Amino acid sequence: MYKQVDSSETLALFHKIKEVVWSSMGFEMEYAKEGSDLYLLLAEDGEAAGTFEFTPYPKSNAFIHSLFEEVITDDMKVMEVDSLAVLPVYRGQLGRKGICLMIDYAEKHGYTHAVGIADPTFFRSMNEKYSILATQINEKIFYKGADAIPTLFHLKEVYSDKDNPKYSWYIPRKVEVMR
Repeated sequence: MYKQVDSSETLALFHKIKEVVWSSMGFEMEYAKEGSDLYLLLAEDGEAAGTFEFTPYPKSNAFIHSLFEEVITDDMKVMEVDSLAVLPVYRGQLGRKGICLMIDYAEKHGYTHAVGIADPTFFRSMNEKYSILATQINEKIFYKGADAIPTLFHLKEVYSDKDNPKYSWYIPRKVEVMR
């Protein structure tokens, strides 16, 4: 389950969670981008314990455009994914929920692909564990305190073929009201 950030209180919670996670990993904090949709990932106990940010590619910053402009084609509808962060105590519980949210969001909004600066472990798990084609489009870069892989995620392939056994991990989620 997840909740869309829709108030100053949930925005503050989003930034608090992200700051705790990013600080613990040695990353430089980065706040939500204008025009993004922000989500809180909810744990089984109902606690907001993770974050995810989706930005239409045209609203991404110049740095993102410089990394991806050569791979984006006219037949793609692209969003930027950012800020997937899970509080340490909830790691191992919310990763799949975050991936399901990304697929649900892409399908609902008609996005065929996503771009992002992926942690190498996340990049590997997208390809190996979730069978989501994640293409490295450039050399690793050092970004906000760690090595990262400029990645093109092929999302339509997943939501167009949800019944494929390789996507058995996929469980559509719904937005819920926090209690």
